[in-house]
Amino acid sequence: MRHLKKIMSIAVSVSLCSSAIAEEVIRPDIPFYDHTLSIEERLDDITARLTPEEKGHMITLWNPGVPRYGMKAYMPGEALHGLASPRVNTATVFPQSIGLAATWDPEAMKRMGDAVSDEARAQYHNGPVISRGQRGPLTFWSPVINIARDPRWGRTQEAYGEDPLINGMMATAYVQGLQGDHPTYLKTAAGAKHFVANNEEHNRFHGNANISEKQLREYYFPAYKQVVEEGNAQIIMTAYNALNGEPAVTNTWLIRDVLRGEWGFDGFVLGDYGSVLMVTKGWGERGFTGHEIYDNYVESGAAVMNAETLDFDNTRIFRRELITAIERGMVDVGQLDRAFRNTIRVGLKLGMFDPEELSPWKDLPFETMASFKDLALELAEKSMVLLQNEPLEDGSPLLPLNKSELKTVAVVGPNADVLNYGTYSGTATDPVTPLQGIRNYLGDDIEVLYVPWTTAENELSDIPMDNITTLDNQGLGVWNATYYDNPHAGGRIAAGDNVANIDYHWINDKPHRRIKNDRYSVVYTTTVVPPQSGLYTLGVDHQGGDVIVQVNGGPLMRDHGDNNKLRRTTTNLELDATRTYEFTVISMRRENAEEHVLRFGWQLPQEESEFEGGELEVARQADAVIAVMGLSVEYERESIDRAFEGLPPEQVEMLQGVVAANPKTAVVLQSGSSIESPELKAIAPAILQSWYPGEQGGNAIANTLFGDNNPGGKLPLTFVKRWDDLPAFNDYDISKGRTYLYFEKEPLWAFGHGLSYTTFDMEALNVKDKSVAKDGTIKLDVIVKNTGERDGDEVVQVYVKDLFERSEKPLQRLKAFERVSVQAGKSEVVSLSIDAKDLAYWDEHTKDWALGDRYEIRVGNASDNILLTETITLQSVQ
Repeated sequence: MRHLKKIMSIAVSVSLCSSAIAEEVIRPDIPFYDHTLSIEERLDDITARLTPEEKGHMITLWNPGVPRYGMKAYMPGEALHGLASPRVNTATVFPQSIGLAATWDPEAMKRMGDAVSDEARAQYHNGPVISRGQRGPLTFWSPVINIARDPRWGRTQEAYGEDPLINGMMATAYVQGLQGDHPTYLKTAAGAKHFVANNEEHNRFHGNANISEKQLREYYFPAYKQVVEEGNAQIIMTAYNALNGEPAVTNTWLIRDVLRGEWGFDGFVLGDYGSVLMVTKGWGERGFTGHEIYDNYVESGAAVMNAETLDFDNTRIFRRELITAIERGMVDVGQLDRAFRNTIRVGLKLGMFDPEELSPWKDLPFETMASFKDLALELAEKSMVLLQNEPLEDGSPLLPLNKSELKTVAVVGPNADVLNYGTYSGTATDPVTPLQGIRNYLGDDIEVLYVPWTTAENELSDIPMDNITTLDNQGLGVWNATYYDNPHAGGRIAAGDNVANIDYHWINDKPHRRIKNDRYSVVYTTTVVPPQSGLYTLGVDHQGGDVIVQVNGGPLMRDHGDNNKLRRTTTNLELDATRTYEFTVISMRRENAEEHVLRFGWQLPQEESEFEGGELEVARQADAVIAVMGLSVEYERESIDRAFEGLPPEQVEMLQGVVAANPKTAVVLQSGSSIESPELKAIAPAILQSWYPGEQGGNAIANTLFGDNNPGGKLPLTFVKRWDDLPAFNDYDISKGRTYLYFEKEPLWAFGHGLSYTTFDMEALNVKDKSVAKDGTIKLDVIVKNTGERDGDEVVQVYVKDLFERSEKPLQRLKAFERVSVQAGKSEVVSLSIDAKDLAYWDEHTKDWALGDRYEIRVGNASDNILLTETITLQSVQ
């Protein structure tokens, strides 16, 4: 075998996802480090060299790897809508995924992926060292392609909508941009999650999705299949939930048979954080409820390996309990080798075990970080969806606002001076809120009247796991709990463990079995990186105990409490999203207290008004009003499903008064899902859906409101009028009236809907062949004409309707689309093609794909606005 000829003069990293600096020089004397050998030859060598324990270390997180060979463990990464790992470095924050889907522009998504991977490589090669010699990750647990089947799901914002095609197209384009097109090396490794049917937050750790194979094949699988087969995604993360009674982490059919066997996936599969632990009995003691099937972690590790599902684990099991299972003969060591090879193979593709000078991206400067503001603005502008733009008394629509006709503009609403990024976001430089964007646009000549939002007292919410940086040995964000058998929170420690959050009600029991005294104390400590900068409310609900809260070791709150009633203690604290804070909560049980209650949480930054009704006053004074409304991560995010439909009632009440005071009121909505509010549609003459628009959101909103950007985005999901129009949240059978595929009631706004400041016609649909072979291609042209006075973008949407009988036949299916820019008064010919095999449906009897004979091709600019149709026939192949 050939070996490396040149010993590197500097230390380099050889981990899957570490920096270019390692603590030890790599071993040039072994074939594994010979980059001229094939990947499989290199894997043969290292697999034979390592012990089972060392292999276990290399396929788990939070460990030193294998120092004798210079091999470091993974550094995990997130890049949902921009580089988000680690958040201590600034990066470009793009619109949230649901907004990106609203662009209907896969090419722009691919450019975004290329930009994010540029930042990742710049950080990896030339950024500051974060920990253990590592600068940043190159493997990412992104994108999320769980299909958004129900608006109540708290993570709808992370998805690409309710349709399989747009979901797959956008995710695949992003993955292609992230991974690059270099002939030798992956630029980064992208991971699609959560496989599969992870669509409920309230029971995500233990839920079960009952789904027929037909609907899995036709609806829930296609985006994953496309991102594997076309995007070559290198990582798949399984879901917490079970599928048809079998947890995803042990579902052999799902992973071994379908993902690897049918689709040819050759990367590595990992479970969501702690998902292997959650199939073990007793997991509920950690503050979570899992599936709890196996008696201990050794059995769980053996079950996962024998199921041939996971290759990589983010807990300790693969480096501890799995090794025990192998020693006991419960697992063949060959299963460990399989997982090890699948994992290390991705690292070899990334070039992590090769000399750094071979990397095509080694010279990307660290200044590349946070440098794609123009692209962030472009994507934010393309994501804007004009839902409504009704004519006023003079017969003309309210939007776009004419700057030359304005002297004063009022800006009101809870999201006016807040830039909601959404979840899994990075840290931006100089982000622009809607208020700031409007002020930037209008300059000094037009007065902006701003009234901060008056907030009612909200419930405290737990600090989300993804904002906690204190990790247990499974890699989960936790609070460290220390228990004392005295009321002084000092002296001899009785016990210690980790908890998920602080929310307890002790009556006859005690916080820990080792506590014997009725007067005891507990100290909870963790470290937190806040999701956004601003003024937070920190609060403690407590009874029967003295409570102390400290931040970074300094006192923040203290209250002696009450034995007989629950009381809340709160204070405000300015937090910076670029810093890490240590939170400490101390509770000391009082004498004679029958109950001991302790709950700690926070409220995200919100501004308070100095007076009530200020919005109505400025609305009367202004020439036009911009009301920035909607939701935030307080209402929808990981671990929290939406609790109510539509807008919060207080927002609707405010809007009614504002529109009555000034009919020239434009509403800007920020949300990560649909807003089910017929009242809003009836009240507001103009409504712009801006999603969570990223760091340039304020500029994009202002440019759109005043006409510099002509909105061309389209809805990637249906806005229903009310949740009562939908099946039960936990019913995964979409044929019961879910999504535009089967929803037969009148929507508030339909899938694919989106208005423009200009008008378009579609004409001259030309289907090249009316009879197409079943292994052939359907080709069509359509002319898009801009009949208005402004340049603009239109999205040609091609749906197909089955003209034959079959089970669970949808109303229509999106099968092709293209966003096109057309100058005012001009026309563009749009050519599209559909592979005939993509019209197939899953036949439950034959357990295979089948094609019908007759289909209707339907062309329009929304699912409820079909403008042109043509019928085709599919012929059997001779």
